[in-house]
Amino acid sequence: MTRYSALIIDDDIWMQRILSKTLQSYGFKTIFLASNGFEGVDHAVENKPDIIILDILMPELSGHLTLKILKHIQRTKNIPVLMVSALSDTENLGLAVKSGTAGFVSKPFTRATVYEKLAIIFGKEKLDAIIKGESVQLNPSMSDTDIDQYIMRDSNEEPNNNITIEDYRTDLIEDKSNLDNIRKFLSKVRK
Repeated sequence: MTRYSALIIDDDIWMQRILSKTLQSYGFKTIFLASNGFEGVDHAVENKPDIIILDILMPELSGHLTLKILKHIQRTKNIPVLMVSALSDTENLGLAVKSGTAGFVSKPFTRATVYEKLAIIFGKEKLDAIIKGESVQLNPSMSDTDIDQYIMRDSNEEPNNNITIEDYRTDLIEDKSNLDNIRKFLSKVRK
């Protein structure tokens, strides 16, 4: 029996519990929890979960910025991220899509809504196999290096794996005094 894992990044402990129970019922038996974006990126790099559930509104590091960081780290860039939020305005949805989210769920939600989004991300047949604990290939068959080479095949540019805070919208960071902490964190997770 294959054990699938999920990472929930949400500052609300009750939402963590609800999402944890829901994901476990859909076959994701190993759940990692993070209450902010820093912890979330750390868990994602260390554990490489099969899916990440990410809240948008969090202290210190917003969900949007956390998603951008995850998509720029070699080890985590291909992990599907499902964003959840009480915010459902066009600007937040647009930022989420632009940053690479695999889907979006508005709070409050039902178990059926989560199932529908997971079925879109993984495909219904694969999700049903996950629920049963059967082994399925979730990630693309190409390696990260192969994907980078495929994307860059018509370009003389090299993939840029250098992450700096200047690459992101700092207006999404509520407390500007955290910029130094974010810079330090990014230099730590850079590959």
